[in-house]
Amino acid sequence: MAEKSGGMPPVNLNGISRPGRGGVFVKPKNMKGTLRRLWRLTEGQRKGLGWILLLSAFASGASILSPYVTGKAVTAISGDDAVSWVLLCLTGLYLGDWMVKFLQAFFMALIGQRVIHHIRKTLFSHIKTLPLSFFDNHRHGELMSRLTNDVDNISTTISNSLTLLLTYGFTVVGILFMMLYLSPFLTVVSLFGVGMIFILTKTVTKYTRRLFSRQQKSLGALNGQVEESVSGLSIVKAFCREEEMEREFEEKNEELCKISIKALICSGYLMPLMNVINNLLYVAISVLSGVLFVNGRITDIGLVTSFLLYVRQFTRPFVEIANIYNNFQTAVAGAERVFEILDESPEPPDRQGAVRLNHPRGDIELRHVEFGYTPENPVLKDISIKILAGTQAAIVGATGSGKTTIINLLTRFYDISAGNILLDGRDLRDYRMEDLRKAFGVVLQDTALFAISVRDNICYGHPEATIEQIKKAAQTSGADSFIERLPEGYDTILEHGGMELSQGERQLLTIARAVLANAPILILDEATSSVDTVTEQKIRRAMLQICANRTSVIIAHRLSTIRDSDLIILLENGTIAEQGTHEELMAYNGHYAQMYKTQTECL
Repeated sequence: MAEKSGGMPPVNLNGISRPGRGGVFVKPKNMKGTLRRLWRLTEGQRKGLGWILLLSAFASGASILSPYVTGKAVTAISGDDAVSWVLLCLTGLYLGDWMVKFLQAFFMALIGQRVIHHIRKTLFSHIKTLPLSFFDNHRHGELMSRLTNDVDNISTTISNSLTLLLTYGFTVVGILFMMLYLSPFLTVVSLFGVGMIFILTKTVTKYTRRLFSRQQKSLGALNGQVEESVSGLSIVKAFCREEEMEREFEEKNEELCKISIKALICSGYLMPLMNVINNLLYVAISVLSGVLFVNGRITDIGLVTSFLLYVRQFTRPFVEIANIYNNFQTAVAGAERVFEILDESPEPPDRQGAVRLNHPRGDIELRHVEFGYTPENPVLKDISIKILAGTQAAIVGATGSGKTTIINLLTRFYDISAGNILLDGRDLRDYRMEDLRKAFGVVLQDTALFAISVRDNICYGHPEATIEQIKKAAQTSGADSFIERLPEGYDTILEHGGMELSQGERQLLTIARAVLANAPILILDEATSSVDTVTEQKIRRAMLQICANRTSVIIAHRLSTIRDSDLIILLENGTIAEQGTHEELMAYNGHYAQMYKTQTECL
């Protein structure tokens, strides 16, 4: 829509960055509630998830059992016992581990993608039911981020992080149990080292997260600078601001470089320090177990071997679980953002007993209508208008006076706050929504064309139309002449959604679309505001043809295009300042007459 006075400001939906080791992550607001909702979305896949849980337990088996079996092998060798069975067990263990992990990945990919397919389908199906106000109050790019980035984060977590988290969880519990079984004393000593790793990880990541957060802000500022520079390059060149643009880019780029280096260096401390602690812990346990063996407190050398292997493996899962859990929290936060959309209320349903709108005459009446996009900012104040069937009404006024708002209310993109809007003597809300909107043919200032053929764009609202009907609509709108010059004529694909055409050509196509729809009520919202005078005359001639014998409501800044209207309404600050025919308003010599004289004198 061309204007929206008093609308709500766009809501800023903070993006989610995928964290790396020590990087920034986003915590969910309600972990348990979101997980419960995700669990409900897995209905139909529960059996497969049960298999994944079982496979995750088996997948940790090699990590849990291989050190114990290796210790038994050392004992067998030192005692000159047969070792063939031990080697056979190890071989079978690792082959089984490979098979289990393959099945785990297979089931996870299958189930994970089915769940994500269901989430995408549910989300997209819900979005199409949302009212226009939702899209007016949210940036389209941020909505796309929810549809793509957030769902991808959930997909990655379900496909990868969840299985690893389960496997590492089973591994930690299993290794701890085996260590306690082998030597409770050495296990207690090992836990001191694990505690040191926890303290180190918490201290370093707390600091690095602040740095990575600053890095994300700097990256966002740089991306914004690049986007503005590229999209506005013609203006930059026109005003010779290339050097200033480059200087601003260099400043933001330098800031991002500095903070990124600092963040990466600080986060890089973590793993080497953890390795040092892990190695010192390994040495301490080796020395202590050696002393115990020499003193006869430990008599089995295989036990020492097994325990040292467990110590090597015990700390690693904690680090991986920490990183995976961060990713897991980010994905759950992404799921919350998806559920925020799913929780948005759809357009109000049809009233109980809503009637069909068959063959509308086109009588429109607004009775004491009031409306505001927010309660504290009223846009329309006590508007009363009568538009008889088959007549042409024009609405004019300054930007923000409420012209487009009236169109939003007629098509029920929004519902009025007070008063009534009648169509053929009946309140709009008494009709079925689908029938009501089919009664209106709408041509907006912002042309909406799709990356399909010219033919399909024209028959978008009337897909069963024949090529003869499509050509007739194009001829009526004045679009036929330039369409025939296109490489493939009506079969030309608009690769960039019509951006390869001029503004006037795009507008003529949208008018052809409205002509083909053959709706009894036509709305033209500033259809000539962005075209040259020659194209304006084409559009005006097309408007005269298609508005004949049907109700039409026209919003226009160029008053010359609406002087033949049966009724002209001048809005000022959401109220009707003047109304009448062109001749009556000119004779009144009010604001409309001044506007018209000013425009004609400038031509």
